[in-house]
Amino acid sequence: MTILLALLLTIGVGAIAVMHAMWGLGSHWPEESEEALARAVVGDGRRRMPPAWQCFAIALVLAVMALWPWYALGRMTEPRVLAGTYVIAGIFVARCVAGYSMRWRTHFTAEPFATRNRKYYSPYCLLMGVGYIALAAGELEL
Repeated sequence: MTILLALLLTIGVGAIAVMHAMWGLGSHWPEESEEALARAVVGDGRRRMPPAWQCFAIALVLAVMALWPWYALGRMTEPRVLAGTYVIAGIFVARCVAGYSMRWRTHFTAEPFATRNRKYYSPYCLLMGVGYIALAAGELEL
C-alpha cells in the first residue's frame, strides 16, 4: 500500500514540478497567453509570469518532494527521514491553510486564480499534505 501511495505522490507532485519547469522554458500551457497564465496561476494582478529562474527553482523543490517518498520507503524510522516527510507534509498543509486566509484572499484577487485557488489549488495541497502524513503513518506500522 505504501508503494502505491509513493507512486501517487510522485505523480501528483511530479506533474506540478513538470508544469513549473515548462513555464520556466516559456510555455504558457494550459492558457492561451502569458498574461492569461499569470492571472490563472499567480493571481496577484501581474501580467507576466515570474522569471524563469523562479519557475525552475520551484520545479526543483517540487521534484525533490516528488522523489522523496522513494527515498523514505523503508527508512521512516530514521528521525531525519521522518522529519523530512513531516516538513514536506507541513509545507503542503500550510499552503492549503494560507490559501483560505483573509490576508491571502485580499492579496491574490485576480481571476481565475482566486476561484481556482479556492476550488482546486488549496484542496490539492491539502490532499498532498495528507498523503505525505499517510505515507509516514503507513511506513511506521511496519
